[in-house]
Amino acid sequence: MGSALFLTSLGAGLIPDKPQLAPDSWPALLVFYLAPWFLLIDSISGALQQSSAALPWSLFFKTLLLSLLVWQLILWRNKSLLLLLGLLVLGLGGPAYSYLTIPTLAGRGATDFIASEVPLLVKALAPLLAFSFLLQFCRRYPGAFLVMADRLMLLSYLVILLNLALGLAGFGYTAYQPMDNVEQPFLGLKGFFYSTNELAAVLLVVSGWLLWRCWPERKARYVLISLLSVGSAMLLLTKTGLLGCLLLVLLIPLLAAKPGFYRQYYRQLLACLLLALAGLLICVWYAEPLLRAAGLYDKLAYAYQQRGILGILLSSRDLYLTIIWQQTEQHYAFIHRLFGVGVAGVSVLLKKYFIEIDLFDLTVFYGMAGVLIFSLTFGRFFYNSLAQLPLSPLAATVLFINVLLLGVAMMAGHVVTSGMLWLPWALANAAVFNTHLATSVTVGKSAIARGPDERFT
Repeated sequence: MGSALFLTSLGAGLIPDKPQLAPDSWPALLVFYLAPWFLLIDSISGALQQSSAALPWSLFFKTLLLSLLVWQLILWRNKSLLLLLGLLVLGLGGPAYSYLTIPTLAGRGATDFIASEVPLLVKALAPLLAFSFLLQFCRRYPGAFLVMADRLMLLSYLVILLNLALGLAGFGYTAYQPMDNVEQPFLGLKGFFYSTNELAAVLLVVSGWLLWRCWPERKARYVLISLLSVGSAMLLLTKTGLLGCLLLVLLIPLLAAKPGFYRQYYRQLLACLLLALAGLLICVWYAEPLLRAAGLYDKLAYAYQQRGILGILLSSRDLYLTIIWQQTEQHYAFIHRLFGVGVAGVSVLLKKYFIEIDLFDLTVFYGMAGVLIFSLTFGRFFYNSLAQLPLSPLAATVLFINVLLLGVAMMAGHVVTSGMLWLPWALANAAVFNTHLATSVTVGKSAIARGPDERFT
């Protein structure tokens, strides 16, 4: 009863009226109804891991979603599928060669090859695939798209809050495992989710969307979501998540400002900037007690003692990068590494085979294809949000979220290679093309002539 009231309170005014749907494009229709539940399925799948019903329910659900996206793009004759198929084939070339030439891999068979190499590559391609579908969906059915976007973001946010509440009650998993030589009274919480870093990235996207949807008409809800988001990031105990949520809370009112806002309120903004700088200096001065209160001090102090500032920023990922790069350079020819040695190709050499920096993980595993996937994903998202700045009030916020996620991808990974982030991330980037949200930033009126509302009819 309480959760239903909370959903009604938080969602009232965010979710537009439900458009009339007709089953002409049945894959898109199924995605419309299924997509908002993806994070809940992830959570349920994690909760069942220790039970007799421990099956990869999340994998089944996401496979269904991806299949529906592909089938609908085929029906729409979308040419981006050819590019994605080419990247998939190119990415599997190097790993296939590893299975053919490395004795320890040669006898494992096709099943092991598919299980080891295909899932990560598909996850890396998923943001581009989802964006291709959602962009067409947004242009064809802007009303239905907005309903789905609000539902997905709000339900995902509530699922995150529910899991963290269960964590506080003693259920679920800790965000991190205990470290040797580090005394950590609090290891963070993540409920029943598997990856803390992936969950933190999802929190950035869904909270950024909800904050933007609340500002400036619903300031009380903005404050509520701000407090919940920052508190959730503190419970997750991730540096990037906490910093990202704080920046979103502080900057979305500025990013969503109407034309003339900065000229009209420049004195107030200057005063706020001075207060922010003063607050930053106070935080630096009291850094130790603040970090201890957040549960991060011991971990960061240990990282600093081991590897200095770089250790704090990268959490020893630069060390893993050096080791993995040297090992693959020593054991594999240049032309092999150019096409990637595959996940299995690194795992036969090292127990720790993930660097957890997306660009380098994709480069080592899939070579040129990995670099292309990373570059095309961020390149397309950055280009689209920049191009839509004069037309969409959402574009500046989405551009900033993309900047944050690029920083996360290069510092903590689990962005392009995330199994949880691809759908809300692609959804936010496609939303900058939504005609129900599009306005001219320069003149403050609709930038697109409003004809008949094309929906599922």
